[in-house]
Amino acid sequence: MIAERDFSSRRRPRDRRAGDLVALALAALLLAASAYAAVSASEDARQAQASLDNVRRDIAAATARMKELQAAAGGEGGLGARAVWSIEAPPPRVVAAIGEMLPRDVRLDALVLRYGAQLEVEMTLTARTAEEYDRFLRALEASPAFDRIVLGEETRTDAVRASVRAHYQANGGS
Repeated sequence: MIAERDFSSRRRPRDRRAGDLVALALAALLLAASAYAAVSASEDARQAQASLDNVRRDIAAATARMKELQAAAGGEGGLGARAVWSIEAPPPRVVAAIGEMLPRDVRLDALVLRYGAQLEVEMTLTARTAEEYDRFLRALEASPAFDRIVLGEETRTDAVRASVRAHYQANGGS
C-alpha cells in the first residue's frame, strides 16, 4: 500500500510527549529561580554597600574626634597617651622588670618614669664593680622590655656610678 501525501497548508500536530512538558516546566521553574536569586543577590549587594558606607562614615567621624581629643590633650604625648601608659605600665611593673635584671652588686639609686607618647625610664645606678655594671647593661640590652638605651654620665672609680635612659615596651615587658 502506498502512503498518501498530504499537501495541505496546515501542519500536522506533533505528538507531544509527557517528557517534553516536564522538561519545559522544569526549565521555566529554573528560569524563575535564577531570576529570583539574581534580584536577591543584587539587593544583598546594595545593602552591603550601604553598610560599608555607614562604617566608613563612622570611622571618619571617630578619627576626627580622636584628633580633636589629642589636640585638646596636648598632642600624641598628651593626657590620653599618659593614661594608656599608666595602665599598661604601672610603676611596680617597670620596677619589677628592672629588678629582674639587676645583679646582686648593682643598686638602683634613683628611677624617673616619664609618661608621654612613650614611657621613658631614667635610672641612676651604683655598682660595686665595673663587671657587675657591664652585666646589667648586657641584660638591659637583651631585654625585650626595653629599647633605645642611652648611656649617660658614668664615673668609674672603685665603684661605678652611672645614669642610663631607655624606653619601656609594655608588650615586651614582664
